[in-house]
Amino acid sequence: MSSTLTGYGPRHRLVFDGDGEKFEVWEAKFRGYLTTKELDGVLQEGSMPEASENKQVYAELIQLLDDRSIALILRDAADKGKEALQILRNYYLGASKPRVISLYKKLSTLRLGGDEQLVDYIIRAEAVTAALKKAGEAVSDSMTMAMVLSGLPQAYDTFSTVVEQREKEMTFQEFKKALMNYEESGKLRSSREEESVMNTSRFPLKCYECHQPGHKSFQCPQRAQQNRRWCNKCKSNTHNTHQCRKKNATTANTVSSEGDQAPRGEDSDEGDNLHNFAFQASTQSLRGNKASTSTLLVDSGASVHIVTDKTKFIRFDRDFEPNKQVMQLADGSRQTGDVLGRGDASVMLYDINGKLREMVMKNTLYIPSYKFDIFSVPAATRKGVCVNFEPNHAELVTPDGSVFNVKRQGNLYFINNVESVQVNGAHTAEEWHKILGHCNFKDIIKLEKAVEGMHISGEKERVHCEACTLGKMSKSTNRKPDKRATRNLDLVHSDLAGPMNVVGKGGFKYAITFVDDHSGAFMVYLMKEKSDSVSATEKFLADSAPYGSVKRLRTDNGGEYISKKFKSLMVKHKIKQEYSAPHSPHQNGTAERSWRTMCEMARCLLLEADLPKMMWPYAMKASAYIRNRCFNPRTGKTPVEVLTGSKPNLSNMHIFGTVCYSYIQNCKKLDARCERGVFVGYDGQSPAYLVYLPEKREVRRVRCVKFTDRFEVEMPKILGYESDNDYDMHCPSKPLCRQPTKNYPDQVKCESKTNGTNTDEGYARQNPPRVRNTPSYLKDCFRKG
Repeated sequence: MSSTLTGYGPRHRLVFDGDGEKFEVWEAKFRGYLTTKELDGVLQEGSMPEASENKQVYAELIQLLDDRSIALILRDAADKGKEALQILRNYYLGASKPRVISLYKKLSTLRLGGDEQLVDYIIRAEAVTAALKKAGEAVSDSMTMAMVLSGLPQAYDTFSTVVEQREKEMTFQEFKKALMNYEESGKLRSSREEESVMNTSRFPLKCYECHQPGHKSFQCPQRAQQNRRWCNKCKSNTHNTHQCRKKNATTANTVSSEGDQAPRGEDSDEGDNLHNFAFQASTQSLRGNKASTSTLLVDSGASVHIVTDKTKFIRFDRDFEPNKQVMQLADGSRQTGDVLGRGDASVMLYDINGKLREMVMKNTLYIPSYKFDIFSVPAATRKGVCVNFEPNHAELVTPDGSVFNVKRQGNLYFINNVESVQVNGAHTAEEWHKILGHCNFKDIIKLEKAVEGMHISGEKERVHCEACTLGKMSKSTNRKPDKRATRNLDLVHSDLAGPMNVVGKGGFKYAITFVDDHSGAFMVYLMKEKSDSVSATEKFLADSAPYGSVKRLRTDNGGEYISKKFKSLMVKHKIKQEYSAPHSPHQNGTAERSWRTMCEMARCLLLEADLPKMMWPYAMKASAYIRNRCFNPRTGKTPVEVLTGSKPNLSNMHIFGTVCYSYIQNCKKLDARCERGVFVGYDGQSPAYLVYLPEKREVRRVRCVKFTDRFEVEMPKILGYESDNDYDMHCPSKPLCRQPTKNYPDQVKCESKTNGTNTDEGYARQNPPRVRNTPSYLKDCFRKG
């Protein structure tokens, strides 16, 4: 077999773009192309092609492939056309599990698109079915037909029912032929129905006297002699003299209505009927507004409507290209450049009953250089409008039965067009936006149908308003949440809180938190000064070292994070700092939300235990300890388990703030073996509990503790007088006023007992008595007397 290369290469339509769905069709084209080159024998199954021919097929192949496909065969099948094509077939039409699942998914989600032809829809189904069969899947014709039927719209329900009830088994080819025949018959029925509708509505004449179709009002046999209309001004029987709009006319071309509003004829609710005609009519009343009229030239030779005023357009066709529009005049000359746009124009016309109607002329040209607005008779009649010219009378009848007078002036015919801007309060969308106090444009467009006396002229689109930009601009979230870290300590969020309004026990005023993005673990460190943030961070890095190394630290722009010492610490430990934008706390939202969680939990612990606010450092540490052992719905585990790899044991946890008894080490034989205290948390450095001893006013780490899991009724007495102003520590039986009893006989004398001695001061003490404790070295001594 011999072949000669032309040097011009394959045609451009044979180039493969890398789309796997097109590979099967492209392969068929490529094989046909090789046949024209007399190289098709190289690709035959079981053949051993010659090296020169195989190399020539490879040369033809790589000219048609995209870069990715060439990379697939470049190393494994260089100069081997047959092997290269087989590699591409295995890649694009392989039987891998993901590809098979994807094909089944496509088959089960087949849907006929709104603009898609039925033939294309069936071809898509066949292509997916063929690909599944090549992948070794057993796809029956019944399954394919079921998937195709499920994707058809409601119009094919009758066909689906016939196929489902069919007893004889049908092949997919028979099904396809039947479906195509059903579609063709449906189109034929639709075209006949449309033709019938057009024939019946071509001349929808309706008498406005008896409201019966088939004749005009002046031909109505039921019209009584006394009800005939006659105008003494214009000598016409279409209206009465008091209804004549030309009664007070000053010129032949302009007419104004001077407060004499035309009375209504018989009402017909036609305002809401909008059809796809050259005209769309809606009934409106004048409501006493003055109306200046202009003329609309009725031209039987014009092929399109023409309007000279841009404000009359309600929408423009954006795809229209004015520079390609050529206007041919009656003398045969052709002009370009006059047309500036095309769209739908709205004009206001009076019908013969004196009612004002809005007419929408479709596909109207915008030519501002013309002297008159032109109404095209051919364009209107194509949409069902009827224009009747008689020697002494002319009128225009719309498909909904509305009748308009056409006036003759010399050799020309005109329709009086009322300026909608003056009659109906028409303004552009931008003007209405300013009138309505810079209301948003969407509501303005909806408002037009909800009120009266409002008409939007021109395009109903949003325009830029500088006043709205200056007056309504607001902050918004300008950053999407980042992806969560995939390993422990890859990303840590940090934030500092303080100074607190109450100095905590131990002199702590600040607290800094570190939150692991992956596990959600909380770590809280207390500080007396804001400058201690560097040492607290070093402590955090040391505590987290067993679980990994911190890669990134995200904070806000607080001074504690942008100081030189803090930055040097980050460089020393090779940690990348990430800052949120100024005045954007939501960008550090993880740390902010962690503070809220811990503060809410700490507040609840203090309130339930009735502890003073000075105990907030211990409540904060306990909150972090508890939160790290709570379920995290994002990971499905607790933060401690994600961080350490082992499940936490909660058997050693107890209620915060309850009364407990701590074991005393190195006590004497006659001393009590434990002390009464308050449980305030867990020690982070050892398996011990934190117990507050009110009598000694200190927090001690104790391993052996007896818990009661109950709160003390008189908690302020247990805590002594070391509290903030939130608690009243005085004895309820003692008055707070320090005044002599003789001046206030109703006061009660109080006795204070100090070290077993009764004292009668004669008045109530303002402050609690001084507590006198026996020195510890005298505890074993007995006192005489």
